[in-house]
Amino acid sequence: MRTHHNFFALIILIALSSGSAAAQNRYAIKNVSVIPMNREVVLSNQTVLIEDGIIKNIGNSGKVKIGKDYKVIDGTGKYLMPGLFDMHTHFFYEHGKHVNTNETELKLMLANGITMARIMTGHPSYLEARENVKTGKWIGPELKVACPQLVGRWPWSPDFKNYEIVASAEKATKAVKEFKEQGYDAIKITFMMASEIFDAVVKAAAEENIKVVGHVGPIVKLPKALAAKQQIEHMDMFIEMLLPDTSYNHGQSVSDFNIYSKAAWATVPHLDESKIPALAKSVKDAGIYVTPTNYFFITNAGLPFTDEEIKQKPDYNYLPSDSKEEKWKYRNSYLKNMAPLESREKYVHIRKKMVYELWKAGVPLMAGSDAPEFFVVAGFSIHDELKTMVDAGLTPFAALQTATVNPATFMEMNTRTGTIEAGKEADFLLLDKNPLEDIQNTRAIHGVFTNSGWYDNDAVNNLLQQALVLGQ
Repeated sequence: MRTHHNFFALIILIALSSGSAAAQNRYAIKNVSVIPMNREVVLSNQTVLIEDGIIKNIGNSGKVKIGKDYKVIDGTGKYLMPGLFDMHTHFFYEHGKHVNTNETELKLMLANGITMARIMTGHPSYLEARENVKTGKWIGPELKVACPQLVGRWPWSPDFKNYEIVASAEKATKAVKEFKEQGYDAIKITFMMASEIFDAVVKAAAEENIKVVGHVGPIVKLPKALAAKQQIEHMDMFIEMLLPDTSYNHGQSVSDFNIYSKAAWATVPHLDESKIPALAKSVKDAGIYVTPTNYFFITNAGLPFTDEEIKQKPDYNYLPSDSKEEKWKYRNSYLKNMAPLESREKYVHIRKKMVYELWKAGVPLMAGSDAPEFFVVAGFSIHDELKTMVDAGLTPFAALQTATVNPATFMEMNTRTGTIEAGKEADFLLLDKNPLEDIQNTRAIHGVFTNSGWYDNDAVNNLLQQALVLGQ
């Protein structure tokens, strides 16, 4: 009899344990307004059922039954949308004294609603971070990591090795193959690269079936990059297409690093914005995706914030002290040699108009912050970039597409994420306000759901509090 009692006790214990595990892995968000992002609509009074991180059902709250073993989240008055992608970000590790704070930075990203981040310069520690998130050792957004940037030369301090000098086609080919073998998700190129080496990189990447992403420089130029189907960051060399002719200032204007060049700024009054629609059509015809990173360029190079405005932004509290010192130094140097206001205003106008015309032409845009350049911090800054998209003329829905559907499609992840649909992963934000009414409502985060589970408002605030150690 004792044996039977023990047997039945064991059965009950297993049943109770299984029920507890099921309850932890099953969630129901009831009475919520869903912004699915597969179309521009708000589905009111919905219940969303999640099992083991997968959306199992979405339907009217009056018709969807919630099992007893579900953890119920009340979504009354709230809005559910897909989690955000930041398609161009970095870690603080590359700045200041090169302290590895990757784990804490991932918490900061997640607390700001980022459920997928693309790290745009490779390093072995970033591959480790990607694996730690994937296995659940760390909490944070899913990561994609581009390889150490391929360059023709490296003019800065070599104290942090996030680059590979490729001085020949043979070395470039070898580097592409090795980085693919090491597990990087894309081949990143930077603008200090000879044309024939660029060709070798593109050819090797095609053979290895890995995407080429990154900068376009004055040696390669935009038409060649478009022909190669390179995914372009920062709208590099787009402005150069507005010059009177290719001989003007050697065909260079204020793309990317040339924001520090007086000769480049001297070209701005001569830029012909009537050429922008044709430029947008050429990009559309090439079939590529573009990450403008406009917030970074506009607020740091075009119309910089005042010192006080910088210090008042929430980002500032999370900047490491050594990084702050470095950034103030760069800022002060830039301000001393800043171009006249009229040129900077035209620069801002052109960058906004290019984004608008690209969108109007049907070019898929992707949101990226380029954090932590200057005083831009990953997490907070993706919301700034979305607002900058709307400031350029995009609708709030179109702006949201740049951080959800578009990057998911580019990364070939759209069968599992990027929209809220049954069968897809439960990567989403619960917002207190409707972002389709005001894009800044993406900041009104009530909770975040990702592969590591549900983070309610208290948990999100706790993540933000933990990340404050970055600024100490």
